[in-house]
Amino acid sequence: MSETYEGDLIRPLGLVTLYAAYAEGEIDELLGALPSATPFDTQKRQWPVGQKLSCALKLVRLLKSGRLVGLTSSLKQAQAVFSERNNLVHSQIFAGRRVVSNRPDAAIHKVAPEDLVQLAEQIHACKEQLWMHRCKNLIPVLEGLKERDDV
Repeated sequence: MSETYEGDLIRPLGLVTLYAAYAEGEIDELLGALPSATPFDTQKRQWPVGQKLSCALKLVRLLKSGRLVGLTSSLKQAQAVFSERNNLVHSQIFAGRRVVSNRPDAAIHKVAPEDLVQLAEQIHACKEQLWMHRCKNLIPVLEGLKERDDV
């Protein structure tokens, strides 16, 4: 994989950023579909992705449906992947692939293009899992709730 990027960190970091944007779009779609006391409005769309994921987890748990266990799991996985992404993109990357966090207690580590491509692929997989669970599981659960309310 490093031959593909010839040691270049910029292109794979761009993939991380691009896929994270698509994943956050799916998180926004999920939050828009989940029932909530307050609508998912423009102000909430500006929340950091970690806050969006925490809110989505809370709303999914409130539905108390066994059909949403996979969605809950995918949201937790997304939290972990976005935490890794946040640590990376909010750090400084220096020559020699050294990653220096802005947090004073964090250790310096190295990153390779392969690591970034793998992270981008994980983010893409999270987006796909969230989309699949939203369409396949959440929507039928919500339709079932609506039918009960209409009776």
